[in-house]
Amino acid sequence: MSQGEWGQRPAGSITIDQLFALNAEITALVRAGVPLERGLVIAGRDVRGRLGRIATALSRRLSRGESLPEALEAEGQAIPPLYHAVVEAGARCGRLPIALEGLARYVRGYSEARTAIGLALWYPLLVLSLAYVLFLALVWLAVPRFVETFESLGLRVAAPLRGLAWLGESVPYWWPVGPILLVILVVAWLRSGAAARFGARSWSWLKIFPWMRSILANYETANFSELLGLLLEHRVPYPSAIVLAAESTGNPRMTQGAHQVAAAIERGESAATALSRVDRGTFLPMLRWVLVTGHEQGSLEKALANLADVYRKRALYQAEKLAVFLPTILMIAIGAGAVLFYGLAVFVPLTSLLRALPVA
Repeated sequence: MSQGEWGQRPAGSITIDQLFALNAEITALVRAGVPLERGLVIAGRDVRGRLGRIATALSRRLSRGESLPEALEAEGQAIPPLYHAVVEAGARCGRLPIALEGLARYVRGYSEARTAIGLALWYPLLVLSLAYVLFLALVWLAVPRFVETFESLGLRVAAPLRGLAWLGESVPYWWPVGPILLVILVVAWLRSGAAARFGARSWSWLKIFPWMRSILANYETANFSELLGLLLEHRVPYPSAIVLAAESTGNPRMTQGAHQVAAAIERGESAATALSRVDRGTFLPMLRWVLVTGHEQGSLEKALANLADVYRKRALYQAEKLAVFLPTILMIAIGAGAVLFYGLAVFVPLTSLLRALPVA
């Protein structure tokens, strides 16, 4: 059948939470030794919506003799490419449950950081929307009255007030900017929750928030280190292992760097030489050092396992810090902006008027 097989109904992209649930189901079935085709068909009956349809489709494909990586690949955009890579890497080394658990930690970490951003944005955006409406009312209704008062008294209109009056006159042209930006933000937020875009550039907007870029880099590096260690432990050749591990992060830059390293090593170059030719921003400094020294000293698998734990703990700490400090930072920025605008719109005209009035 065609891509997205479950009757004739297309699946669409599942969310991050649905990906996490599917991953947990597959991990539990593999660990319990239950045939996936049997367990997933039961899961498909118990779960409604896209997740249930995907579970049923995977079960049908597995029952026809396809492997799990082949079944996932056949579902196309319904399952993110990152998940395909992790499953292939886990199946290659015979440690699929461990690989899936590593991915679960990666997905959970990203989801928690994304949720922290959402909670941090909710109240400030509400306050900002209210402030925006009040500002529109001020420049459209109140400021023209101030200007009329100044002109009727023959007083000079202050420059800030003239600027606000110009804004009031042009309100019909620019007022939709605020709602449009809010809609764009909401759409971008919803898109960032789609599992099919996991690790892709459509999530890059989240990196504008403090610590989010570092959080994602640390989770990606932890996932890469853990999978690379597992692959090497099970004697997967280093060039293939580093490419599979990089693809499991969903990071295009890391994947490209891994392909360059793999090609150089296959040409007979050392790991140090291969890595020296890759852009230094491709791998985090500690990971780069471990890849060079561990490969030369023969202790790379253990070093990578320890490194994965270090980067994962670092990402968790940064996610907690983001949840605590981001709301405060946003409220301070919004508060400062509101004070500035309302000061220009109300207090500057009033003080100018009081100064200009003759003293009896």
